[in-house]
Amino acid sequence: MKKIAVVLWICILLSGCTNKPKIDITKEAEAIRNLENQWTVAIQNKDVDKILTLFSPDGVMMEPAKTIIIGVQGIRKKYESDFADTSYVLNTFSGAIDLIDVSVSGDLAYVRGNNRYNIKTATGIVERTEKWIDVWKKIDGQWKCVAGIWNFNEQ
Repeated sequence: MKKIAVVLWICILLSGCTNKPKIDITKEAEAIRNLENQWTVAIQNKDVDKILTLFSPDGVMMEPAKTIIIGVQGIRKKYESDFADTSYVLNTFSGAIDLIDVSVSGDLAYVRGNNRYNIKTATGIVERTEKWIDVWKKIDGQWKCVAGIWNFNEQ
Protein backbone atom coordinates (compact mmCIF):
# COMPACT_ATOMS: atom_id res chain seq x y z
CA MET A 1 0.00 0.00 0.00
CA LYS A 2 2.86 2.33 0.84
CA LYS A 3 4.43 1.70 -2.60
CA ILE A 4 1.17 2.58 -4.36
CA ALA A 5 0.91 5.84 -2.42
CA VAL A 6 4.51 6.75 -3.33
CA VAL A 7 3.93 5.93 -7.02
CA LEU A 8 0.73 8.03 -7.05
CA TRP A 9 2.53 10.91 -5.38
CA ILE A 10 5.35 10.76 -7.96
CA CYS A 11 2.79 10.66 -10.82
CA ILE A 12 1.05 13.73 -9.44
CA LEU A 13 4.34 15.60 -9.12
CA LEU A 14 5.44 14.64 -12.63
CA SER A 15 2.11 15.58 -14.17
CA GLY A 16 2.52 19.06 -12.71
CA CYS A 17 5.89 19.39 -14.43
CA THR A 18 4.46 18.71 -17.86
CA ASN A 19 1.70 21.33 -17.82
CA LYS A 20 2.28 24.09 -20.34
CA PRO A 21 1.44 27.63 -19.32
CA LYS A 22 -2.14 28.52 -20.19
CA ILE A 23 -2.48 30.71 -23.27
CA ASP A 24 -4.71 33.78 -22.95
CA ILE A 25 -6.56 33.42 -26.27
CA THR A 26 -8.45 36.70 -25.76
CA LYS A 27 -5.19 38.60 -25.21
CA GLU A 28 -3.65 37.04 -28.33
CA ALA A 29 -6.74 37.87 -30.41
CA GLU A 30 -6.59 41.50 -29.24
CA ALA A 31 -2.90 41.68 -30.19
CA ILE A 32 -3.79 40.48 -33.69
CA ARG A 33 -6.73 42.92 -33.90
CA ASN A 34 -4.31 45.72 -33.05
CA LEU A 35 -1.97 44.60 -35.85
CA GLU A 36 -4.82 44.43 -38.36
CA ASN A 37 -5.85 47.96 -37.33
CA GLN A 38 -2.25 49.16 -37.80
CA TRP A 39 -2.34 47.64 -41.28
CA THR A 40 -5.49 49.61 -42.13
CA VAL A 41 -3.90 52.88 -40.99
CA ALA A 42 -0.72 52.05 -42.94
CA ILE A 43 -2.79 51.59 -46.12
CA GLN A 44 -4.61 54.88 -45.52
CA ASN A 45 -1.20 56.59 -45.09
CA LYS A 46 0.48 54.65 -47.93
CA ASP A 47 3.14 53.45 -45.46
CA VAL A 48 4.81 50.49 -47.19
CA ASP A 49 7.52 50.13 -44.54
CA LYS A 50 4.94 49.75 -41.74
CA ILE A 51 3.05 47.13 -43.74
CA LEU A 52 6.23 45.11 -44.27
CA THR A 53 6.84 44.95 -40.50
CA LEU A 54 3.59 42.99 -40.22
CA PHE A 55 4.72 40.18 -42.54
CA SER A 56 7.01 37.24 -42.02
CA PRO A 57 10.04 37.35 -44.35
CA ASP A 58 8.47 34.62 -46.50
CA GLY A 59 4.93 36.01 -46.27
CA VAL A 60 2.50 35.23 -49.07
CA MET A 61 -0.13 37.39 -50.75
CA MET A 62 -2.75 36.02 -53.11
CA GLU A 63 -4.51 38.74 -55.10
CA PRO A 64 -7.52 38.11 -57.31
CA ALA A 65 -6.52 36.95 -60.82
CA LYS A 66 -2.78 37.51 -60.26
CA THR A 67 0.21 35.30 -59.57
CA ILE A 68 1.09 34.53 -55.97
CA ILE A 69 3.51 36.93 -54.28
CA ILE A 70 6.07 35.31 -51.95
CA GLY A 71 8.40 37.30 -49.70
CA VAL A 72 8.55 40.85 -48.45
CA GLN A 73 10.33 42.22 -51.52
CA GLY A 74 7.46 41.11 -53.74
CA ILE A 75 4.97 42.45 -51.21
CA ARG A 76 6.84 45.78 -51.22
CA LYS A 77 6.57 46.00 -55.02
CA LYS A 78 2.84 45.20 -54.88
CA TYR A 79 2.10 47.94 -52.34
CA GLU A 80 4.36 50.50 -54.04
CA SER A 81 2.49 49.85 -57.29
CA ASP A 82 -0.91 50.11 -55.59
CA PHE A 83 0.04 53.31 -53.78
CA ALA A 84 1.26 54.88 -57.04
CA ASP A 85 -2.09 54.14 -58.69
CA THR A 86 -4.05 57.38 -58.45
CA SER A 87 -7.37 55.66 -59.11
CA TYR A 88 -7.35 54.32 -55.53
CA VAL A 89 -8.76 56.77 -52.98
CA LEU A 90 -6.98 55.15 -50.06
CA ASN A 91 -7.90 57.74 -47.44
CA THR A 92 -11.38 56.17 -47.73
CA PHE A 93 -10.00 52.70 -46.93
CA SER A 94 -11.64 50.97 -43.97
CA GLY A 95 -11.60 47.43 -42.69
CA ALA A 96 -13.87 45.39 -40.47
CA ILE A 97 -12.91 42.17 -38.75
CA ASP A 98 -15.59 39.48 -38.66
CA LEU A 99 -13.63 36.80 -36.80
CA ILE A 100 -10.30 36.20 -35.11
CA ASP A 101 -9.61 32.54 -34.34
CA VAL A 102 -6.46 31.77 -32.32
CA SER A 103 -5.26 28.18 -31.96
CA VAL A 104 -5.25 26.66 -28.48
CA SER A 105 -1.45 26.56 -28.67
CA GLY A 106 -1.50 30.35 -29.11
CA ASP A 107 0.95 30.40 -32.01
CA LEU A 108 -1.30 30.34 -35.08
CA ALA A 109 -4.42 32.32 -35.96
CA TYR A 110 -6.60 33.40 -38.83
CA VAL A 111 -8.62 36.55 -39.26
CA ARG A 112 -11.61 36.99 -41.56
CA GLY A 113 -12.94 40.38 -42.58
CA ASN A 114 -13.89 42.86 -45.26
CA ASN A 115 -12.60 46.15 -46.65
CA ARG A 116 -14.18 49.13 -48.36
CA TYR A 117 -12.56 51.91 -50.34
CA ASN A 118 -13.29 54.21 -53.25
CA ILE A 119 -11.91 54.02 -56.77
CA LYS A 120 -11.97 56.75 -59.41
CA THR A 121 -13.43 55.44 -62.68
CA ALA A 122 -14.34 57.04 -66.00
CA THR A 123 -17.93 57.31 -64.79
CA GLY A 124 -17.11 58.67 -61.34
CA ILE A 125 -16.12 57.38 -57.94
CA VAL A 126 -17.33 53.91 -56.97
CA GLU A 127 -16.98 51.97 -53.75
CA ARG A 128 -15.15 48.65 -53.91
CA THR A 129 -15.72 45.98 -51.27
CA GLU A 130 -13.51 42.98 -50.59
CA LYS A 131 -13.53 39.95 -48.34
CA TRP A 132 -10.30 38.50 -47.01
CA ILE A 133 -8.50 36.07 -44.73
CA ASP A 134 -5.11 36.65 -43.11
CA VAL A 135 -3.12 33.86 -41.47
CA TRP A 136 -0.91 34.90 -38.56
CA LYS A 137 1.90 32.94 -36.92
CA LYS A 138 3.82 33.74 -33.77
CA ILE A 139 7.49 33.92 -34.74
CA ASP A 140 10.09 34.63 -32.06
CA GLY A 141 7.31 35.87 -29.78
CA GLN A 142 5.77 38.27 -32.34
CA TRP A 143 2.71 37.83 -34.53
CA LYS A 144 3.53 37.99 -38.25
CA CYS A 145 1.22 37.60 -41.21
CA VAL A 146 2.30 34.53 -43.18
CA ALA A 147 -0.50 34.59 -45.76
CA GLY A 148 -3.17 36.97 -46.97
CA ILE A 149 -5.79 36.20 -49.57
CA TRP A 150 -8.74 38.26 -50.76
CA ASN A 151 -11.19 38.80 -53.54
CA PHE A 152 -13.68 41.42 -54.64
CA ASN A 153 -17.36 41.30 -54.00
CA GLU A 154 -19.45 41.64 -57.14
CA GLN A 155 -19.80 45.24 -58.20
